[in-house]
Amino acid sequence: MKKLLLMLGVLILLGSLWLVSKPSVAELGIAFAEPAKAGQSLTVTWFGVTTLLIDDGVTQILIDGYFSRPSLLDIALERAIEPDQAAIEGMLDRFEINRVKAVIPVHSHFDHALDSAEVAKQTGAQLMGSATTAQIAAGSHLPITQIKVIETETIYPVGAFEVTFYPSQHAPLATNSAISGTVAAPLTLPAPYTAWKLGQAYTLVIGHPKGRMLIQGSAGFVPGALAEIEVDAVFLGTGGLPTLPRAHQLAYLDEMVTQRQPKRVYTIHHDDLFGDLGNVEQNVLMPNFDQTQAFELGQQVLPAQLLQMQFGVPINL
Repeated sequence: MKKLLLMLGVLILLGSLWLVSKPSVAELGIAFAEPAKAGQSLTVTWFGVTTLLIDDGVTQILIDGYFSRPSLLDIALERAIEPDQAAIEGMLDRFEINRVKAVIPVHSHFDHALDSAEVAKQTGAQLMGSATTAQIAAGSHLPITQIKVIETETIYPVGAFEVTFYPSQHAPLATNSAISGTVAAPLTLPAPYTAWKLGQAYTLVIGHPKGRMLIQGSAGFVPGALAEIEVDAVFLGTGGLPTLPRAHQLAYLDEMVTQRQPKRVYTIHHDDLFGDLGNVEQNVLMPNFDQTQAFELGQQVLPAQLLQMQFGVPINL
């Protein structure tokens, strides 16, 4: 019994040391982007995962609009979840998200599309996405006039912005086997996270007279889908990227970064899905990067500069 207790104590100690050794985002070696200065009129604000507010001072575009934070137990036990109304209302009010013309989920998993229809409903914005996104929105009783099923490689004007959807793939992660496929009928809420199927994943290219950006929500890609498109900045989904085969990592970065020739690359979707809203640290049990992996990513995206964003702090594109 004493030996068993001793072994248990050693395991707890080692586990505690392992947890505290995990680097915070400030310790990764990825520089933080400089906050936007007053008067800069094309800004991007990150709210965790791949939720981005793009704002030119007149029109706002919201990518995903995911503000609810189901817990790890909700997901592990497949408990029914639904949009957190208080969280959504609080974020829209606090950050003056009140000129939104389009809400665009990059694909339809819960951590992208759970709140999108509710955000569109509260802001009067149009929800743009796949047929699966449209079925999720129908289940949330979003008026059909606010739902747009898009066609890929078609330019959609939104204010002074031009939004183009290109076909993409989700990162090939084994954990996503239960949430692949499509949603074929209106999604009744609440529902377990597995009800939010992938649908179609997109690479978004958003152009504006003051800059051009690419948004990639997950570390997957369709080879050659972007042809010869070049952009000023890439918002790069890095969730699970270090766990994927080296060949996939290099091909992904070549497609999303090297061929696009951006000046800056911002890592997104590297934070803890299950942390409190506003906490964009990595999950201590499943960190996405350590210092070595972050350094290697910075080298792989050269000559672009690799940066990370702070929650709720606008940056200039």
